[in-house]
Amino acid sequence: MTIQRSFELVDIVKETPKVSTFFFKFNKIAEPGQFLMVWVPGSEEVPMSVAYSDKKSIAISVAAIGPASNSLHAKKIGDYIGLRGPFGKPFTLKIGTKRIALVAGGYGAAPLGLFAERIKSSHKEVQIDSFLGARTREDLLFVKRLEKVSTVYISTNDGSTGHKGLVIEPFEQELKKKKFDCVYTCGPEMMEKAIFDICAKNNLDLQASLERIMKCGFGICGSCMMDDLILCIDGPVVEMRELKRLKEFGVSHRDKAGVLQYWKK
Repeated sequence: MTIQRSFELVDIVKETPKVSTFFFKFNKIAEPGQFLMVWVPGSEEVPMSVAYSDKKSIAISVAAIGPASNSLHAKKIGDYIGLRGPFGKPFTLKIGTKRIALVAGGYGAAPLGLFAERIKSSHKEVQIDSFLGARTREDLLFVKRLEKVSTVYISTNDGSTGHKGLVIEPFEQELKKKKFDCVYTCGPEMMEKAIFDICAKNNLDLQASLERIMKCGFGICGSCMMDDLILCIDGPVVEMRELKRLKEFGVSHRDKAGVLQYWKK
């Protein structure tokens, strides 16, 4: 659906002090890893990952951190919001997969939670290990949701719960004990780059959800270019063979004006 339509907000669930999940009446099923273009009157249209999706509704989990997201948080049940999509390439599960790892940093748990639930509904034999990282205990997202369908490992920067440190550390520890057929990651790009380096070193398959500024959602404007990929159609989920050749991944990105910026290491 490339043309924007208004959809009714039918439920709001408070997930953390900053994050709420917004449910809309929606009759098209999205795949895990896809995104919607979301427009609240008075703010710019922005891309947001799908957190829940079925035949009757769709949901996005949103942190109140900017003008567009704060405008959405001000809405109430019964209000109407402009939506387009779903867009983009989703996460995929290869035939014969036995065990996977999900590595989420912060809000990256939203699409991975949907992916884990979809896997368990159709491939119960697949074992899932979920590694969730956040700054603090209060920032952790979808812990209970993922505990229902996977083995969960928690990391917080301040040590308020779980492992004190980065989410990549318990992942590396479990990697010494278990064989993963594929790793899936969503979160800050420098975390994803660290996961990529570990997977490349250990000859592991990887799918990463990458983020760039997106405006059109269907490959016309070019604002979401990463090397020669147009992430709104060639991503946001990118597989290992593509990640290996990307020169900008974990190195640079462009701001809203198109000016090249380098990630801080």
